Amino acid sequence: MKIKHIIISIAILASAFGMVSCDDFLQVPDKSIFTIDSVFAKKINADKYMYSLYQDAPKILQNWGGSGDIAGYILAGASRTSITDEAGSLALQPAYNSHLVNAGNVNSTWFTTNQGEDDYARHWKTIRKCYIMLENIDNVPDMTTELKDRYKGEAKILVALEYFEMWKRYGGLPIITKTYTDADYPKTSRSTLKETYDFIISLCDEVIANPNLPAKTTLPLEFGRATKALAYGLKARTMLYAASPLFNSVTPYIDFGANNDLICFGNYDSNRWKAARDAALEAITYCEANGYAIVNDATKRTTGRNYIVATCKRPNEGNTEVMFGTTWATDQANIAVAWMARGRMGGSAVNTPTHNSVEFFTNVDGTSVNWNASMNADGTAGTAMLTPANQPEFYYKNLDPRFQQSIVYNGCKWSLTPDVIIQFYDGATTAVTDGLEGPKKAKSEFMYGFRKYLNDFEKSRAGFQPMNPVVRLAEMYMIYAEASNEFESAPTAAAFDKIDVIRTRSGMPVVNRALDKSQFKEYIRAERAREFFAEDHRYFDLRRWKTPQPFLKIYNMKIVKNADNTYSYQKYLHQNRYWADFWYLHPFPYAEVYKGYGLIQNPGW
Repeated sequence: MKIKHIIISIAILASAFGMVSCDDFLQVPDKSIFTIDSVFAKKINADKYMYSLYQDAPKILQNWGGSGDIAGYILAGASRTSITDEAGSLALQPAYNSHLVNAGNVNSTWFTTNQGEDDYARHWKTIRKCYIMLENIDNVPDMTTELKDRYKGEAKILVALEYFEMWKRYGGLPIITKTYTDADYPKTSRSTLKETYDFIISLCDEVIANPNLPAKTTLPLEFGRATKALAYGLKARTMLYAASPLFNSVTPYIDFGANNDLICFGNYDSNRWKAARDAALEAITYCEANGYAIVNDATKRTTGRNYIVATCKRPNEGNTEVMFGTTWATDQANIAVAWMARGRMGGSAVNTPTHNSVEFFTNVDGTSVNWNASMNADGTAGTAMLTPANQPEFYYKNLDPRFQQSIVYNGCKWSLTPDVIIQFYDGATTAVTDGLEGPKKAKSEFMYGFRKYLNDFEKSRAGFQPMNPVVRLAEMYMIYAEASNEFESAPTAAAFDKIDVIRTRSGMPVVNRALDKSQFKEYIRAERAREFFAEDHRYFDLRRWKTPQPFLKIYNMKIVKNADNTYSYQKYLHQNRYWADFWYLHPFPYAEVYKGYGLIQNPGW
């Protein structure tokens, strides 16, 4: 029995606390709907309520209808890959709001509601439920003090997580520390970026100091609950964002006058990088002393199986790396369909990898395929790259094992017994049969598909329920390397070693020790793109680095099968996308700003 089953069984209770429509996010719902005393009168009810706190926990996998913490329309079947260079939404689905974003048509009416990138209200609903727990758990008579402390720790780290998810999107926020009634709903203005940051870190520290919150869950039914590992990981991640150029700056991305402190620190401090490095090391040390480890089976390095387990499987399936992961409670079949490629896989491919994402990955020997050789200077398809006869996979077959387990391409094997070979191509002439996954046969757009999260479900979607990898130990290694390199005058052996652990466990060579500080910085950024492909990092990484350029030009591949059984590959510019600097932070919903309690809108919106 998993958390999802428990959540489903208490849907009525959860709705009473968290899904009631309120004009103000922190209001307690009408007392006629429920009584707090009855919920906290005995342990069994408190247990059910505790599970309801996770109802809107972060989820990476999405279907096209959307629910949970982030709605699906902008995501077009996946994470927000469709508004990064990782993926694109099908032109056949013009209703998806990701098309609006990519064309530059964004407003706060939908961008931060349940049709857009974020659902601002859901964060506050979770926070409200957590404070109800914190304020009432001590009243449960048949619960031990130790268990009450555990529940308090879970509630506090979930408040910190919700605040972080808002902080990275909006900057400084109103700081709420208790529930409110209709009569005294807070007219609370935005706190500064630093005050909000300090609040998140203080919550993490309180949870870390809690002796009764476990380092990890040990029972399968508890998978998805917060642990002390999440507190360590969230602290390191928050410090990384604080140290990054978007926030760690004398001046903000847009001058905001007297309100600059809402969107940046107002100074550059290299010690913020040191703090992030040290927090990452503390997280690594704590986790590895408490049963966590990088998934690294020597017999599975070259097959990519280590990566599959680390990113998609649960602890009872061998994942020693996941520090916090979640699953969907419902709609698993639609999620699978949304991610699967068109053609024989029977998917909708509403979100599809771009050629940009293919170029994240190098060959196993560290060299790169020169895809640009097939593209003209103006971005049009140029002189085709030809494969040897009957080798459509020629240019892809030696790419990083993480690529092989993440992206489906022309000529790769989708499944065995029976063999299914992917056919992303059109015939050069009417005498050549079009590929079953190609543009003509399957109305494909980008010449790739997702394999990540679909591994082991190629033949059947029965039982499809991959993990959403919200925080992995690999991220702590990457944070350490990035923060160390930014803080130190030159790359350190320890920073190189941390990246090597992540690369070698997937069958890739170690980092060249001759890289200087600037080169290693770019290497780390590229490695994050590879390791965290389609894990909801890319969009926010490019924003925190203030490097939106990769969003702007999206490339595709024209693939043709010739009469002699060779294949022509021509890279071309598929789409020019839009970026405005005021997009570095999200808009607050105008309906909330108009309440007039001091929620100052971010600049440009």
